[in-house]
Amino acid sequence: MRSKSERTGFSFFLALYTISMSLVAPQVARAELTVSYIRVTPEVAFDTNRVYAGAIKAARRAELGFKRGGEVAAVNVDLGDTVEAGQLLAKLDTRALESDHRRSRSEQVFAEANRRAARADTELAANTERRVRALRAKGNVSQQSFDEAYLQFQASKAQLAVASASVGKAKAAVEAMEVALAEAAIRAPFAGVIQGRHVDEGSQIGPNVPALSLVETTKREAHIGVPEGAVPSLEIGRFYTIKWQNTEAEGRLRSILPEVNPNTRTTTAVFILQDNNIPLGAVVELSLRERVPGKGFWVPIGALTAMDRGLWGLFTIDAENTVQRRLVEVVHNEGERAFVRGLLYSNDRVVAAGVQRIVAGQRVIPVRAEIDVYAN
Repeated sequence: MRSKSERTGFSFFLALYTISMSLVAPQVARAELTVSYIRVTPEVAFDTNRVYAGAIKAARRAELGFKRGGEVAAVNVDLGDTVEAGQLLAKLDTRALESDHRRSRSEQVFAEANRRAARADTELAANTERRVRALRAKGNVSQQSFDEAYLQFQASKAQLAVASASVGKAKAAVEAMEVALAEAAIRAPFAGVIQGRHVDEGSQIGPNVPALSLVETTKREAHIGVPEGAVPSLEIGRFYTIKWQNTEAEGRLRSILPEVNPNTRTTTAVFILQDNNIPLGAVVELSLRERVPGKGFWVPIGALTAMDRGLWGLFTIDAENTVQRRLVEVVHNEGERAFVRGLLYSNDRVVAAGVQRIVAGQRVIPVRAEIDVYAN
């Protein structure tokens, strides 16, 4: 007589045998059907698309301020205004500077007139000195006359040097005033949209204090977080597809920022968009093809039927053209194919479609299917 443990073990194997036989045992005899099949090939990994999210940002952004302090006289733009490169955006009260500039310009004009007069005097004195020198050589004039002509020439040259220095000083003063006037104005460094206005007319502002915020609109970037492991698959300069809603845009990978987020272990990939119709701040997606290790087989989606406990079934065709059911686990699916693992072997013939019409143990007429589950 068997012990209790022996009876329990016998019952377990009996149940397992019964389940297995229910999968492979012939069912009610049916007429032979023509079915399409594929031959499977084992794989050690599969490719899949990983999707990463990011946001659209302006390629350039500038906080604009005056280079000198003073009272704001005019702000010519408001939030949302579109501006061109070089456009005057705001200016300080420059009445005192403009007065100084006019005075400096007048001094420059006066200095230049003095220099012209000094140059004429010098040329005249030079000609006189040459003529007297020639006469002195012939003994037609006294030494005193020659000395007087020579000294006059030297004095004229000295006066010309002073006049030229005055012109240089006056010109420098004018240029300094022009720089001061330029520093009292804000001009757009590039075309874009005003995104921030922080001052109004009449307010006092210090040098280099942000008065306006400008973002570039002609060039946009997609900043997308990608995991460290995906970085080696990215290629600087290559174009990638950036998706937003139902829109796709090409983006050239400009750079990968060196900083890694310690919490998410991701870094930021920066793409220069070729299409500027995606709005700033929009959430976009990047799809990357990645290799995932794992043994299995590619089969058509139409080859699978749902079973219990999350498993799937498919039919193989043996040497006698009889179909047998096999249990598999779906690891990954994309489009019209699935990557599965289970009781399959290299070169097995797997029924590709029409599995609802057949049962385990049925004889069929196999025809090679004209599909390629290994093309991606």
